[in-house]
Amino acid sequence: MSFFLSKNINKFHLILLYMAWPKGKKPSKETLLKISRYYSNPEVREKISGRQKKYFREHPEAKKRFAELSRNYNSNPANRKKMSELKKKQYQQNPGLIEKIDRTMTEWWHEHPNIKKERSIAIKNLFIKYPERFKKFLKYGKNPITLYLKTKQGFVVKSKGEQQIANFLFENKIKSLYEAKTLIFEKEGQICIPDFYLPKFKTYIEFYGGYPAAWKKKVMKNKLYEKYKIPCIFITPAELRNLDYYLIDKITSTLFKYFYLKGM
Repeated sequence: MSFFLSKNINKFHLILLYMAWPKGKKPSKETLLKISRYYSNPEVREKISGRQKKYFREHPEAKKRFAELSRNYNSNPANRKKMSELKKKQYQQNPGLIEKIDRTMTEWWHEHPNIKKERSIAIKNLFIKYPERFKKFLKYGKNPITLYLKTKQGFVVKSKGEQQIANFLFENKIKSLYEAKTLIFEKEGQICIPDFYLPKFKTYIEFYGGYPAAWKKKVMKNKLYEKYKIPCIFITPAELRNLDYYLIDKITSTLFKYFYLKGM
């Protein structure tokens, strides 16, 4: 039985279906294959999806049970490894499959522009309500982007700009921690993880790339940090050329603003 039996039903879903089947009445392999072929019809998938949503609304315990089965299956390292190997094998046999999946997902996101934002807000609210879940989530990595650029301080970062800042701090004997602090703004429904934290100066450093999404975050973070008087230094790509001036000068001015003036 191949991993992707149809466009929307894979072996993982069939395993869950098998596990959720009433005890003593487990379906045969032929039955599961028949279900997979049935789901290959887009109209059927849409129809069944509607019925499934309705059923889960009327029977929340069934939805909870299905989610529990999924979590239990994925919590087993052996199962995750097995599914990963099956995916790799399938991708090797079908080189164009990854591109097809990417294209399909991209089209879906374009057709549903509000879903991504709604899910992001829902996840933020969940983490704000249950901070312990957020801490557990961080154990597995907070960001899907791979850390791959090693710095002179020993830790790895995600961008060349962050690497340059980390190396500059090291060369100037300024100890820094990378993404070590989490700031939760419950009232605004926002979670921020500054790029660097300077323990000696009790100050954060945020590096913003040149893409539009980064500047939107900059505006949001600037307002929050200013509102709650959180000492933070903001560095842009243009300022990387002269960190001797921009970073050191900003550290001095930030310390003067948040700490020296407070003591007066």
